[in-house]
Amino acid sequence: MPNLNRLSDPRPCSGFTLVEMIMVLVIIGVLAAMALPRYGTIPVEAANANAKAVMASIGAAGATYKARCAVSIGPCDPLVCLSSETGTFVLTLISGISVTDYTLGGSAAAGCTVRHTAGDVTYTSAPIWP
Repeated sequence: MPNLNRLSDPRPCSGFTLVEMIMVLVIIGVLAAMALPRYGTIPVEAANANAKAVMASIGAAGATYKARCAVSIGPCDPLVCLSSETGTFVLTLISGISVTDYTLGGSAAAGCTVRHTAGDVTYTSAPIWP
């Protein structure tokens, strides 16, 4: 007949107790609560970094365009920051840029402003025309 008294059972018990499992879940919950707020800002930071890269590309494209104009290669319309203005829109000089992803402003003489629609920072380029 099997011995029903667990205290006298010489075999060691294996596994986790309920208290140990609850403690592990509490620790995981605390770590997750500390990490989640940080991950919530990553999309905004990525959009800001993207806008900063586009702003730098606008400056480089403007310099290249002015150099082409200086040696009379191709048409040389004034560069403009807004597509509604008359001239060559700066984002057309950069491939792979969707105009709907950015809010643009400023002037070519003072510098274009760029802000990603998902970002919270506006960047201003150096003057890109005359």
